[in-house]
Amino acid sequence: MTTPAALPPALDDLLDGGRLVLPPGDVPRAALALARDLEPDYLLHHSVRSWVLARVAAAERGWRPADFDDVALFVACVLHDTGLHLASRGDRRFEVEGADLARSFVISQGLPTSTADTVWDAVALHTSVGIAEHKQAEVALARAGIAMDFGSGADAVPDALAAVLTTELPRLDLTRRIVDAIVEHAAGSDVRAPAASLPGLLVRERREPPHVTSMERAAAAGRWGV
Repeated sequence: MTTPAALPPALDDLLDGGRLVLPPGDVPRAALALARDLEPDYLLHHSVRSWVLARVAAAERGWRPADFDDVALFVACVLHDTGLHLASRGDRRFEVEGADLARSFVISQGLPTSTADTVWDAVALHTSVGIAEHKQAEVALARAGIAMDFGSGADAVPDALAAVLTTELPRLDLTRRIVDAIVEHAAGSDVRAPAASLPGLLVRERREPPHVTSMERAAAAGRWGV
């Protein structure tokens, strides 16, 4: 079994005895419970992996958890796709639906409004390449971790950590299923899938033969395969 010593110092708190360690405390536990209530396993696994990979992205930048708000980062990553599975669907992009839910959650936990606003930005902008990277550290890291779970920059993930993620949080055909969920959420609404957005792109690509999106092709060619 892999030990934490196989990881660089900035990541050595992520494993204990070869098992994944999540952030302690009431807020992370409550965020995980909320995500578990709202999301199927394939999406829950992706959300938790995204936080782990966001930590990898932070280490690549030379940052340790003291350099950013790791609780806010965890909440943003774990709740970033909840907008796909809310019981009451509004006429807004899934990123915004999830951002509003995440912000309300942070406020309900008694955290500062500034933290809630950062989490809102991280969730709302997680598909906004070229924008999220220029926002707060937590927003940039959430975007990087989420993208890494689809293969972007995934070579930076240490083999020991990758093996644990694959075992404890299996992918469960993530990319096809999340594309299906985004397209289904966007169905029949130009507002939920603006032309220049990720949902809009996926709707168009699903509609046209061979009905395989660029997101699926890129993920299949990447480190994780699906």
